[in-house]
Amino acid sequence: MDRLPSLVRRLGYRSYFRLVALNYQYRLVTRSNHTPAGSFWCYELVNRPGDDPMLATVSESCGPSDVVYDVGANVGIYALALAGDVPDRRLVAFEPSPQTASHLRANVEVNGLEDQIHVRAQGLGAESGEATFYVSTYPELSGFDRESATRWEATVADTVSVPVITLDQVVREGPEPDVVKLDVEGAGPDVLAGGRDTLESVSPPLFIEVHEEGLSGKRMAEMRTLLEEVGYHIDEREGYWCCTVS
Repeated sequence: MDRLPSLVRRLGYRSYFRLVALNYQYRLVTRSNHTPAGSFWCYELVNRPGDDPMLATVSESCGPSDVVYDVGANVGIYALALAGDVPDRRLVAFEPSPQTASHLRANVEVNGLEDQIHVRAQGLGAESGEATFYVSTYPELSGFDRESATRWEATVADTVSVPVITLDQVVREGPEPDVVKLDVEGAGPDVLAGGRDTLESVSPPLFIEVHEEGLSGKRMAEMRTLLEEVGYHIDEREGYWCCTVS
């Protein structure tokens, strides 16, 4: 009996993600998605995320002409919500998973936001180059390590080599970020390590999704240490960190 909830969750999630993938592939149905930061059209089959406190906080912290880096953009919920009703705001959306980046582009296109949201189908890491990406049977858990991709009874469906760039290199190319949102499963320490110069010189506010369930605790400790070394104060909230330089 202890295995029954896990089995139900596994079958339910996998069935749902298959349906969503088909919807994106054939562009069958779009629906209005409502968030604390605004509404937009997308190919997701359920409202995501209808009540997201971090998204609400990020939205309140962004100016009307800010440049926002959405690191770990997934299918674009944050980027779309933050861009939709603010025509002078610019989003740079990083998503390393080839399939998910394709879904992200589909959502950007259906909203006509190609001029506001620049999709970069690459990851951010400690060094620029290529890295192995673990595609999970639960796509939202996909990442640069097997541990992240196999949480919650998920398994690795595929491994692919994807391009990786450092945050510092992106910032040198421009534009500099006014705000950074970070949701990269277990890869947070590498992203911050590759952006140390940016954190010290530009010091944008960081909003970091906290991932602890099923991951080793040392990753959060590594991020905390690096952030404090470069002068950030960490305001721990339910499920996320607000990080600013005093």
